[in-house]
Amino acid sequence: MPTIRLEQDVFEGLQKLAKPFVDSPSMVVRRLLEERGVLSKVPEAARGARAAPDALTPQATYEKYLLLILLKEFDGQGHKRDVTHAIVKRMMKDGHIGAADQELVSTGETKGENTITWARNALKQRGYISRAARRGIWELTAEGKSAAGKVVLP
Repeated sequence: MPTIRLEQDVFEGLQKLAKPFVDSPSMVVRRLLEERGVLSKVPEAARGARAAPDALTPQATYEKYLLLILLKEFDGQGHKRDVTHAIVKRMMKDGHIGAADQELVSTGETKGENTITWARNALKQRGYISRAARRGIWELTAEGKSAAGKVVLP
């Protein structure tokens, strides 16, 4: 899956079009392209909620699990390593991590673990994870705790 970089104002524009806790940037762009007739519409159900063995799980799914796990299992704050392990364990149990998510990247971590880190960065940008926490500690803000309380897992 290609990686793209967006200018801050473009990213903020995508956020305004996104359904909170549902849409990833890719989903917003897909919807816009479908509306313009550039892509054929594919029903969400046809894309499937669970991870196909050869498809990466969307970052939005990782974001939901990150919020929920931090709140429920770590009382809002935990070490990156512990939180990541708990998320992977729960997502595997729920059938949301396929073979593609378990492939290694150049850093030695799996694609799934790497996506969890990106999910954390996205949540930090939205103000749900504290910027002031100690290095290696992931901590929900008050807004993050509120948002986590509203998460419904797929």
